[in-house]
Amino acid sequence: MFKRKNLKNKKLFFILLIYTISHIFLYNNGFYINYFNPLFWLIFLIFFYYQDKNVLRKKYFNQTLIIVLIFFIFYYTSGFIFGFSKSLYDHSLINILENLSKVILPIFGMEIIRYKLIKSNETLLFRALITFLIIISEINFKALLLSHNIILFQYIVSIIIPIIAQNILFSYLSLNSHYNIPIIIKLFNEVPIYLLRFIPYSNWFIQGSFSLIKSAIYYYLFKYFVFHIKPIRYFKKSSIIIDTITLIISSLLIIFMLGLFKYQPISILSNSMSPTFKRGDVVIYEKKENISPKDIIVFEYNNQIIVHRVVSINDSFYITKGDANNTIDYMKIKKDDIKGVYKFSIKYLGYPSIWLNEFLNKEN
Repeated sequence: MFKRKNLKNKKLFFILLIYTISHIFLYNNGFYINYFNPLFWLIFLIFFYYQDKNVLRKKYFNQTLIIVLIFFIFYYTSGFIFGFSKSLYDHSLINILENLSKVILPIFGMEIIRYKLIKSNETLLFRALITFLIIISEINFKALLLSHNIILFQYIVSIIIPIIAQNILFSYLSLNSHYNIPIIIKLFNEVPIYLLRFIPYSNWFIQGSFSLIKSAIYYYLFKYFVFHIKPIRYFKKSSIIIDTITLIISSLLIIFMLGLFKYQPISILSNSMSPTFKRGDVVIYEKKENISPKDIIVFEYNNQIIVHRVVSINDSFYITKGDANNTIDYMKIKKDDIKGVYKFSIKYLGYPSIWLNEFLNKEN
């Protein structure tokens, strides 16, 4: 019996490995996305349903549904603060069904595989490997390769970091319950985008921040209020204190940044503004209408983001110069090119983005 179960899990691991590898090379292939991927998961789910007909267990179902509904209401209510934008997807019935098949089938299939593999092995390294493979299968590597520095930084903050946080959360939930909880959360996260004509508008920074804090709150709620029947006073005090402090600090930090959503970060690639800030620092800039001489501005020129100081304003053009440069910049900057004004910098925080950008450019 043990050998048969072990062989079955090996097959699931092989399926996950092959799917992850094919995803890396075929993510942007139209045939793969539209036909092969949904069909692959449909066949998998039919086979799995034949083996295990109890696809969605009722345990924790009501608690999970209440939590995700609260987050869903909160997210769409935020549209009254940040505004709404029109959905990019076609809402004809055929297109809705087509889009949902690309989303729902992989959600069910992937979470079932995650649950089966994580539950079958008690080794932390193996569980980490499973989570890593699933993370890789959700990243668009072509978008990474084609992104210049500013877009790459935004993609990392708004997409990659939330993907990592969410998959760590889903692995924790699968380990402590069943695959029904991650499936319900994923469905509420992804399906409404294809059904609703208008969705809350949020920039990349707000999107990434909201995803991170949501994952942290999910973890806290399930750990202390869903998975345990005993009252909270019976839990280990040290664990509660550490998790509570971590949650409060991260929440306050993200809420602070969300409250000042007009502030945005950018990593610095050169030393042209030394000693004000240097290569590898992250600059926080503010969207501002009135620009004065001596202001340090963030502007875009020829698809590159540059952070230099304004030395003069001639008619409708801004003349800039790097503090460490001997000559003024040759380009004339228009007001529409300016993204914001420098507020402060954080040392060394931008190096991971720079290293990843250089690595991808070298590979490309």
